[in-house]
Amino acid sequence: MALLDWLCLGGTEIANAARTIAYARNGLKPHTMTVRDCYCSDLPLILGDGEYRLPVLDTHAPPPWLDHAVPESYEFAGLLVTGVEGLDAAPVERPVVQRLGDGAVAGRRRYGPRTIVVTGILLGSTCCGIDYGMRWLASALRGSMACGPGGGCSGDDLRYLSCCPEVCEDAPAFTTVEDCAAPHWRTLRDVTLIDGPKVTGAVGASCGCCQSCPPKQVEFTLLAGRPHALRDPITVTAPGETWTEEDPEAACVTWSNDPDCVATQDGCEPVTVSCLDVALAGLGCAPTAPPDLPVPGNPCACEPLSRRRHCIDIPSSVLTPIWSDVVPDIEIYAGGNALRSVRVRFYPNPLGRTIEELEECGWCAEVNVTVIPEYSTLRIDGTRRRVTVTCPGSPEAPAGAAVTGTGGMPYTWPVLDCGVPYIACVEAASGTIAPDATITIRVISREV
Repeated sequence: MALLDWLCLGGTEIANAARTIAYARNGLKPHTMTVRDCYCSDLPLILGDGEYRLPVLDTHAPPPWLDHAVPESYEFAGLLVTGVEGLDAAPVERPVVQRLGDGAVAGRRRYGPRTIVVTGILLGSTCCGIDYGMRWLASALRGSMACGPGGGCSGDDLRYLSCCPEVCEDAPAFTTVEDCAAPHWRTLRDVTLIDGPKVTGAVGASCGCCQSCPPKQVEFTLLAGRPHALRDPITVTAPGETWTEEDPEAACVTWSNDPDCVATQDGCEPVTVSCLDVALAGLGCAPTAPPDLPVPGNPCACEPLSRRRHCIDIPSSVLTPIWSDVVPDIEIYAGGNALRSVRVRFYPNPLGRTIEELEECGWCAEVNVTVIPEYSTLRIDGTRRRVTVTCPGSPEAPAGAAVTGTGGMPYTWPVLDCGVPYIACVEAASGTIAPDATITIRVISREV
C-alpha cells in the first residue's frame, strides 16, 4: 500500500501531510479542531525542506499555492489525503476463447490503465482560504499538458512513496538520506485528471459567527495511461562515456561474386528445421510453408563498411527486485558529426562472461538508428515507449522514423528480465563518431 503522505503531479506538490499538519498546528484550522502528528516523521528530511511553520514564513520551501498577491493563500493549509485506491497493483486482463471441445484458451496478458481515486480534506483557517485552496487544487490537477511542438498531451508523471523510509543516520550502513529514500520512490507515467475535484462533504460544523470554516472533504480521480510503477532510474554508464580507440572495429561487409549467395544477418545461422520436417520432406510430404506476411521495411537502414563497438556491463545488482522487469532509457549525443548507422544490442550474460565469449547472435533485443544529426541527442525511452530527438535550439521532437529493428524491420522495445546481468553494446559507423559524442544508459525497474 502506497504512503498517503505525499503526492506530486507534473512537478507540483499536490499533498504533503507533514506540511499540512504543521500549518494546522500553527493555526491554519478551525479552533474547534485538533490534529495529531500522524504522518511519516522523516518526510521533511527526505524532501530536503526542513521545518514547516506557515506559508508566509516558509521561504526556504514555500507551498505551491502561495501567492503574495492573494492574501487568502496565507490562510490555506493544504490537502490532507485520507485514502488512495489504485496504487496497489495494475489491473490485468486476458481474452478467453472457448475451445470447440472441452476447455478454453487464454489470450495474451495485458495490463490496463490504472484508475486512481484520491480522497482527502482541505484545511484552512477561513472559508476564503479553503475556497482558494479548492480552486488551486483544481488548477494543479490539470497538470502541465505540454501540447506544443514535440510535446505530448498524454499526461504527467505522478510521484509518490511506496512506504515511509526509515532514515537512521546513526546506523553503521548509513550513507545519505537520498540513498535511504531512493528504493521507495515510485513514478507513474501519463497521468491525467478524469474526474473532479469535487466537494463530497464537510468535517464537523461551523461555529456560527466565529468565522471559522469546517474542512471540506474532496475527491478526484486520476488515470495512469502507463500501468507500471517505476522505480528511480539507475545510470550504468560513466559521465561522458563514449567510444574509444580500444573499442573493437569490425568490417560489416563481405564481398561475394556468387549471384546465388544469400547472406544471413551478421553471420547468424538461419533457424534450423526440426528432424520431423526433414523426415517428412524425404517422403515428399514436407509441410506447406505459410505465406510470408507483408512487413514494412526501411530502405535507409544500411550497413556501414565498418562499425566501432562500445560495450557496457549492466550488473544484476541494479536489476532489482528480481521478480520485476527492467527497461532501458538510452540517450546518445552525436557531438560534432552526424552519427550514422547506430545499433544498440542487449546480451543476457548470466555466467558473467566477456562480450568476446558470448555468442555473437545471442542478443535478445536490437535497435538501429539511421542517423543522429550533429549536436543532437536521440533518446529511446523504454518507460514511455517513445523515441525523440532534441536538436540545437529546438524542442524535443518525435524520431521514430529513424529507428528500426533487425534488417530494417520494425523494432521491439527492449525488456531486461530474469534478474541476470546483461551487456549493452552500442555500435556506430566508424568514420562518423565525433570525439565529443557520448552514450548514456539508464535502467528502470517496473512493477505492476
